[in-house]
Parts: sequence; C-alpha cells; structure tokens
Amino acid sequence: MSDIATSPPASGSAARKVAANALNPFAAQLVTKVLMLVYGIMQYRLIGGGGAALGDYFIAGYVLLYTGTISEWGLSTLLTRDVAKDRGSSEENAQVARLFGHTLALRLLISLLLFVPVLLFILVYSALFNLTSAGALATVILTLSLIPGAFSGSVTSLLYAYERMSLPALIGIATSIVNVALGIGMLLLGWGIAGLALSASFTTLLTAFIFGRILRREFPSLNAFNLRALRIERGEATSLLKAGWPLMLNALLVGLFFRADQFIIKANGGIGDEKTRESASALDVERYQAAYSFLNFVLLITPAVTLALFPRMARHAATDRPRLAYEYTFALKVLLILSVPIVALTVWFAPLLITIMTSGKPQYLPQSAIALQILIFFLPLSFVNGVTQYVLIALDRQSLITRAFAATVVFNLVANLLLVPRFGIYGAALTTVLSELVLLVPFLVWTGREVGRVPLLSISAKPLVAGLALGALGWAMQGLLQNWSRDLAALLLYACGGLLMGAVYVAVLLALRPFTPGEFASLRSAIRRG
Repeated sequence: MSDIATSPPASGSAARKVAANALNPFAAQLVTKVLMLVYGIMQYRLIGGGGAALGDYFIAGYVLLYTGTISEWGLSTLLTRDVAKDRGSSEENAQVARLFGHTLALRLLISLLLFVPVLLFILVYSALFNLTSAGALATVILTLSLIPGAFSGSVTSLLYAYERMSLPALIGIATSIVNVALGIGMLLLGWGIAGLALSASFTTLLTAFIFGRILRREFPSLNAFNLRALRIERGEATSLLKAGWPLMLNALLVGLFFRADQFIIKANGGIGDEKTRESASALDVERYQAAYSFLNFVLLITPAVTLALFPRMARHAATDRPRLAYEYTFALKVLLILSVPIVALTVWFAPLLITIMTSGKPQYLPQSAIALQILIFFLPLSFVNGVTQYVLIALDRQSLITRAFAATVVFNLVANLLLVPRFGIYGAALTTVLSELVLLVPFLVWTGREVGRVPLLSISAKPLVAGLALGALGWAMQGLLQNWSRDLAALLLYACGGLLMGAVYVAVLLALRPFTPGEFASLRSAIRRG
C-alpha cells in the first residue's frame, strides 16, 4: 500500500480544540505527578531503606493496577467511542443513559468478583514469597477502592466523549493533594503502609462523590440516574463484554509486560539459594520502583495526545481515512521529536534524580540510576506503540492488538525469568525495552494495511541526527556526570551541562527543519491559542 497521504493541516478551531484537550490535561496531570513524586520521596524517607514494608506496598499497588484493568474491561473506551459517534443524533440522550448504566453495572459486578483472586494472591505470596501481614492488609484495602473507582471512571469516559478532558485532570490535582496530605499524616502517626492504603481508598471515595455531583450538573439527561438504573441485560452485557474483551486483554497484557517484572523480582528474592536471594532481595523492589517513579512523568505524554485525538480518530476512521492518516503521522512526528531529548537528559540526570527520590540513602545508588538509564530507552518505541494502538482501536481493529500483546507478554515473561535471576533489576529494565521493540513490528504492519505504510524511518531521521549530536556532547562532558555530587559548584556545572545539551538539540533540530511549513504553522497556532 502507498505511503500515508499528507493532508492539509486541521483547521484552526479544530487544532485549538485538540491542543486544549491535550495540553490542559497534560499540565494538570504533570502537577499531579509532581505531587505524587513528593509523596514518593516522603515514603522513601520515612519507611524506605531495605525493609519489606514499602516494597510490599508497591506490590499491593501493582495488584490494584491489574484488578483495576480487569474491572474496567475496556468499557471506558467503548463508552467514550460510542457516545462520541452518537453525538448530535436524535436518540443521543437515551443512548448515553443506556450505555452509562450498562457499562457501570458491569464494572461494579466485575470488581466484586475480583476479590476472590486477590485473596488467593495474598495467601500464595504470604506463604511462599514473604508478603507481610501489613502488605496483605494494604492489598485488601486498595482492592476495596475498585468500587468507587468504577463510578469515577465511567463519568470520566462521558466527559472524554464530549471532549471535556480538562475537568477530570483538574479533579485529579485536588484529590491528589488530599491523598498526599492524608498519606504523609498517616506515616507520621506510625500507621505505615496500611495508612497509605487507607488514605488512597478515602481519596477514591472523595473522587467518586465529586464526579457524582458533576454527573448531575453536566448531564441533565442522567439527573434521574440512580441504583435502579444499574441493570444487566443479558444480550447487552454479552455484547459489551465481547467488544470490551480485546481492549481489557490488551490493557492487561500491557500491564503484564510493564509490571510483571516486579512480581518476578519479589518472588526471586524468596526462592533459590542464599546467593540468589541476596542478589534479588526485597530491596530490589524499592530500587526498581525508584527508577520507575520518573517514567511516570514521560508516560503522561502519549495518553495526553491520544486521548485528545481519539474522539476525532473515531469519527475520521469511519468518514475520512486521509485525515486519520495525517493526524496519526503528525502525532508520531511530534512524539518522536520529544522523546530524543527526554532519553538523553534522563541518562544524564539519572544519578541526581535517584538521589532526590530516595533522599540520598546509599542503598539505592548506583543500582536504581543504572536501571533508569536502561529503562528510558523504551520511550521512543512506547510513543509509537501508544498512538498506533489507538489508531487501531478507532478503526475497530482492537482484536488484532491482542495478538501482538500476547506475543509480547510471552517474550517479556520468558526474558524476565531468564534475565532477572542473573542481572537483577538491570535484566528487568532491558526486558522492558526489548518488549516494546517486539510489539512495534506487528503494530506497524497492521496499521499500514489500514491507512497506508507508516514512513517511520523518514519521520525519525531528523530527530535521530539531532539526538546523535546530543549524545556526542553528553559523552564529551561525561566527567561532570562522575563528579556532580562532590560539591555545590560541581552540581551547578552538572546542571548547566544538561541545559546545554537541551539547547544544542533544539538548535540542531531547527536547522534540520523537521516540520513542513503547514505543519509548523498548525502546531504553533495550536500551542499558542490552545
């Protein structure tokens, strides 16, 4: 099939709307992540340092990640997609009420059923892999938050369908402040990780209450919504579960190859001979999480772009494939340009970032910094995969995605089982990068069949050249990287080296002119006015 066509840029009003839906939530979520980073720093300062307690809380959080993915079952995406398609129709209000009621009822039911496997997990990990009683209690408390979380997620999906992305993000800031304040208070009172779990669950309840008020204000057609509207009709439920199955499975598989390594690291510390247990102890869970804490920031970028574009992609997939192809290609170009300096600067600042995260405790360096330097190379691949996945969903080809994720998860699990016992968290980090590469190949093949061949090499060529210049400069200044912590003057010089690297990248990239005049004008207008 021919290359993706380059259509004219989106109109000014459409570009501004997409920019607002991408940049405003991104800014709000960035504030939220900063709050959570501060929260994480306090956790490492107050209860971190090698004991099992904090590591077990991270494990409880990963259990919530998986159970939350299963309980969501792809229903949020289906609700957003189907309501967006029906906007403006004569039966819009009835369709919104029907879809909201059915999807929420299913999410609540699935959430209740998940308590059985969670209890089984607690029994197995407590008996075999040294999960503490505090970790078990935290896991139960966090699992309870699935119920109010299902309601909040359903209302958020409605807001996304009407391209109201900013409001949920702002609510996230407010509730994160509450969560951080409560959690730090619990730690100071000596409640440990059970207190952290209680503060998170209370915040989830508060969030559900706020979204309940928003539902009544923003959606008058649902003002009469109550528990009696929550019904599960067999035919409708079967249809929704069937349509959502590949979406849920895809999201679950993503979680598996992103976070299953932590369960393997934890288990590896409790089995095998003494030498193996020492090399992959409970401390490694904390070390790896310290590295991952900074990836949470860069992982905001793809969702901000894709969620802003997704309602438009869903419409264009049915009515205007050339427009869909243009938006997809342009999104890839922007994300790849952003990814290169993020990778280089993360490698440069990794020791400093880990020192800040862990309050300078010696147990985490250099292991966490090296893990972060390896992990960050997954980013360009993740950007491409993230946008491509949503293009396939917009094209109603989500079932294809499952095959790619299934193959990737098999690779990820095998690689982790082979590499983690030998290389510890470094093996887990390398496996994450390779898994993104494995996922990329089928994604590009299938998208090319639907909208045209993706010119990925030509899109990435100019950012790569600028990145090579950036890497060469970093290599030349690597002495600063070794001496940054010795005194304040060296620290300032180290920071200036990072700023210089960023400036060089921008200068080289602008000289290479990666955007066409039309793309540049559209991007500049969207950012300035969005």
